[in-house]
Amino acid sequence: MVTAEELINELPKGLLKWHDFDREKKALYISAGTEIDDSLFYALKECCPNTECADAESLDKFIRGKYSYAVVSSAIETAGEKVDSARLVKKIWSLLEGDGKLFIITDNRLAVRYFCGDKDPYTGRNFDGIENYRNADEVTGKQSEGRLYSKAELTEIIEKAGFTHCKFYSVFPDITCPGILLADSYIPNEELNIRLFPQYQSPETIFLDEEGLYMPLLANGMLHAMANGFLIECSLNGVFSEADQITLSTERGKENAFCTVVVKDGKVVKKPLYEEGKVKLERLIDNNRYLEAHGIKMVPGKLTDREFVMPHVRGISLAKYLRDVAREDKEEFLRQFDRLWGLILDSSEHVPYDEVDWEGGVPRWDDGNDINHIDSENLGVILKRGYIDMVILNGFYLDGEYVFFDQEEYIENLPAKAVMQRNIDLFFHGEPELEKIISRNELKKRYELEACSSIFYTYIHHFLTKLRNDDILKEFHQAHRRRVESISVNRWRMNFPAADYERLFVDIFNNTEKRKIVLFGAGRYAERFVELYRHECQLSAIVDNNKTKWGQHLLGTEIHSPGFLDGIDESEYKVMVCVKNYIPIINQLGRMGLKDYSVYEPEKDYPRKRWLRRETGVSPKKYHVGYAAGVFDLFHIGHLNLLRRAKEQCDYLIVGVVNDERAERIKNKKPFIPFKERLEIVQSCRYVDEAVEIPTNFGNTRDAYGIYHFDCMFTGDDHVGSAHWQCEKRYLEAHGAEMVFLPYTQETSSTMLQALIHRTVENESAKTGEGC
Repeated sequence: MVTAEELINELPKGLLKWHDFDREKKALYISAGTEIDDSLFYALKECCPNTECADAESLDKFIRGKYSYAVVSSAIETAGEKVDSARLVKKIWSLLEGDGKLFIITDNRLAVRYFCGDKDPYTGRNFDGIENYRNADEVTGKQSEGRLYSKAELTEIIEKAGFTHCKFYSVFPDITCPGILLADSYIPNEELNIRLFPQYQSPETIFLDEEGLYMPLLANGMLHAMANGFLIECSLNGVFSEADQITLSTERGKENAFCTVVVKDGKVVKKPLYEEGKVKLERLIDNNRYLEAHGIKMVPGKLTDREFVMPHVRGISLAKYLRDVAREDKEEFLRQFDRLWGLILDSSEHVPYDEVDWEGGVPRWDDGNDINHIDSENLGVILKRGYIDMVILNGFYLDGEYVFFDQEEYIENLPAKAVMQRNIDLFFHGEPELEKIISRNELKKRYELEACSSIFYTYIHHFLTKLRNDDILKEFHQAHRRRVESISVNRWRMNFPAADYERLFVDIFNNTEKRKIVLFGAGRYAERFVELYRHECQLSAIVDNNKTKWGQHLLGTEIHSPGFLDGIDESEYKVMVCVKNYIPIINQLGRMGLKDYSVYEPEKDYPRKRWLRRETGVSPKKYHVGYAAGVFDLFHIGHLNLLRRAKEQCDYLIVGVVNDERAERIKNKKPFIPFKERLEIVQSCRYVDEAVEIPTNFGNTRDAYGIYHFDCMFTGDDHVGSAHWQCEKRYLEAHGAEMVFLPYTQETSSTMLQALIHRTVENESAKTGEGC
């Protein structure tokens, strides 16, 4: 199976592999020794086997006029002052044949990502590039190792070097993970905010929704100047590629990596980036014919040896059309969405529910979705071929018709409602204001998706995860994609003085040891707070502005009207605001005369403060605070060994015990011993300093670290080969903690004991003739 490292190395290659290089000609790659240089060098070598590599300082050793192609990336940015960069480009120019081409790959100093809060790659600070580095050296105390250039500056460098012809391609989301390349001034015929996932060097500092800016920037003629990166094609004879747009999918692996090129002559060419992908072109043709036979209009195409060629459709993207209709006429939108639903139902033969092998299908149902307990009417129509990519992202509105393209995949025996649910999600993606016109829930109710929504999401998640290798690239995405919640946090941080921000958002548990907590808000933020912190504070009540919730309970705590707060003594109570849009609540509390309150943000860590101090005169162990977790059902010698070995290495051992609901979810069976008894058994163990509940919905390693900030987590060495546990280990190490794998007692386990109990019961029942 392909590894994350292999996939990551492939990501930048699409910048070059889409281009029709002449494999017989010579090429030169100029390297600055960066990570992206390795990937781009091998990409060029795959396109032109006769490729050599050089560094910027050794170019004088190479023969002039020898190369048909040259590629340079980071060397431009690290060359020094502008004149040095121009001199470097001029040297490269002298090495090219008369009809040679130079490709420059570079970041953009004025990229939209930097206006959204990403850090400059050379100074490690926000906005230095935007300010043209005028204050960077004064702050850091040293000259940076490189710098970025804007589009105008790059044009000047290229012209100064002697190139009179160049063509810019704007790169999104960035050059390390290109998804789309747009020729200068070209206007794409699709909704970019659905297509792209922004990438960052510093996702934790982002404070603007980047994808929400793409279309306004495009409409105002600013998108190309603010591209996140550039591929610049420099030609000595003025001949350039005819491509206007290149869409890439290098993250999908060699069998599924394609480029779709919109060409100036009015055609679209889809071709595999690797030989392994050629078989997918034949499947695409078969899918087109199948859908057309079922009355679905498809963009026509023909298959050549290595390409699938289609006409360039000038219609409106289906996503844009439906969004525009919704803004103008809700009833017409519903009619059009019904029309989409009808096409999905017509796209394949229908399979009777009883003829489907639910247990043997993909995805399987052993993850908590018990298909045997689902009403077949709720599941709806089952499509023999479920084209899960038959969505508004892959369609046009043309002459009153819906026309689809890129139907490369289908899932056998797919509920049609799964396709519709994906369309609903894409309709709202990046356009939250559409909820004011028609809500997501209203559409789900219209197409009767609610009863089996989790099953449909299982299909969608399984399909997209496998297609985009999201499971393999999980760590990469976590490191480079910002969390939606962090945008709100960073935005609001700008609205408060430092002292107020500390009180409101950082030290939220300060001075709460002897005070009761009242939560303001009864939604999912409050639910997370209660599950994670109900054992860490005195939770008294919950208040909410929604009258329909008054008198109900959230995880055992009653919900009141905000009147509950009238006249409360702030020396005895503290209000914790648990809603996403907390500014109106803060204003409301101010009008009520309350001053000491804080805002809970679920994406942040709030380590508790009541750690046991080391005993005087006792030598400290390797770790101060340790953490272990488990179900601890039918407590046995294996559990005891793990806890003993963990305690030998830490001063204070916290042990998380999985509650019954979560245990049943992750083990797909109920524990023999109820949670309260398991918790007490673990707490009574001499090696355990504190036993705590692992909540139902927030019980993973990262949640636990966010609460306890332990120095080390202990787990059995049966997990040592797990990709998931290795990922969690790296997460802890990145946050200053460790994970230690302790020897697993093979002779005894809860599963073995349970099996033995079941066999004993069955044998006794067989002897007595009674059922079990």
